[in-house]
Amino acid sequence: MPLTAPPPTPPAEVRPAPPTAAQLQDQALDAYDWGRPLPAAPRGPGAAAYRWLQAAATFDPLAAPPADPFPPGAARREAEALRTLMHAPQARLAKNLTTLPLRQAGTALALWRWGKAQVREGRFTPAIRQVWEDRLLSKGPALTRGYALRHALCWALADQDEARLAALKARAEEPAEPILSQFQRLFGMLGGPSPVLRLWTLPGQEYQDLRLDQLGARRIWIYPAGEGPWPELPADVAWVIPSLEAGMDERSASIPEGLAAEAQALSARLRTAGRTAYYVPSRAAFEVLGLAWFPILIDLDGQGNIRTVRMGDAAPRNP
Repeated sequence: MPLTAPPPTPPAEVRPAPPTAAQLQDQALDAYDWGRPLPAAPRGPGAAAYRWLQAAATFDPLAAPPADPFPPGAARREAEALRTLMHAPQARLAKNLTTLPLRQAGTALALWRWGKAQVREGRFTPAIRQVWEDRLLSKGPALTRGYALRHALCWALADQDEARLAALKARAEEPAEPILSQFQRLFGMLGGPSPVLRLWTLPGQEYQDLRLDQLGARRIWIYPAGEGPWPELPADVAWVIPSLEAGMDERSASIPEGLAAEAQALSARLRTAGRTAYYVPSRAAFEVLGLAWFPILIDLDGQGNIRTVRMGDAAPRNP
């Protein structure tokens, strides 16, 4: 009987190494940024820091501070400093903000969410708002530093504060250069004529190249039309709806099939509601002007020039 070689031993299954604490933190921050649920908390080392990050992502910033999961030590002192800050009287806020440690990603995220809510509710003075922005810009994960830069730039534009813009440019990291150039363009638009956009009338779906001051309103509200109820707009406000897809060339003379379906659905809703709006099926049309974050409220003066631009974090909830 001929001898045969034994069958080869199958290679052992190689299991991927479990994610490190730093990788889990990055995954959680990425999930938060995209509005997804955070992954489950790990066991062992780093579990408390991760639970702190989870608490920071989910607590109600207008209610109680996030619960502190740390045992006694430096991390617990940091978490308790944040919790104390959230209850501090306004006269002590600036000092507490400048001395708050930001070694934990959860502390930075909780500070961002809490401060943003305070600004939105009108509870921060402009000076305290800038101290809060600067503290977040100085340390913490890239995500919260980016959020803080966006917030600070939007408010500098709304306040027309060129000194604040210059200060932000002086301390910004190199990857932020495109966004800083974008805001520099927006500052250059203030006081000048409103830009021309290719606007499609809704529900009619016919396009015209118009300046914003040719829309028959002193205020322009640029905001996507979501699925929920639409806000009632004052008579002096024209609504410009940017496409949720926003994929076509800004100078195209026709709406592609996919975007046409969106335009038709919007037209049907507007017709039922007895309302009109303008549709811009191109994100590039806004980005070339520096108008990157919605909502955007543009106020025009009596000559049709741009008086103010309130965008993103500095825009009102409704015009």
